[in-house]
Amino acid sequence: MFLTIKVCNADVYSMDYSMLDVAVGYRGKMLGHVKSDHGHVRALGSSYVDAELEFDGVEVFSNVVFLLEDLAKGTVPLDTVTTVEGRVGLFFFGFPLKAKVSCEVSVNTNNQTIVRQDCYPE
Repeated sequence: MFLTIKVCNADVYSMDYSMLDVAVGYRGKMLGHVKSDHGHVRALGSSYVDAELEFDGVEVFSNVVFLLEDLAKGTVPLDTVTTVEGRVGLFFFGFPLKAKVSCEVSVNTNNQTIVRQDCYPE
């Protein structure tokens, strides 16, 4: 499945990432991973990454009732764990970056947008 991921940088430092990995799950079961090799996000900015979601032995049948209910409601809750490695920069200085963030995301199935997103560092 092809996805577009928005990478936001709320800091006053620019960010160059060498690895971006987003694990996507549904109701506690891992669906797959989205991986990207490198990119740049300016200070207080955002960048979009086109990526492909690779499914890892998905077991949807055990949650098919919940999935049908969520589809009928128009929103599907997803869990994500994002790992980023790279460097943050301020002027001519660069510092190593390694971060892991977990998010609970509700996706509107009608217009394929994010309805709600709660994130916290791990």
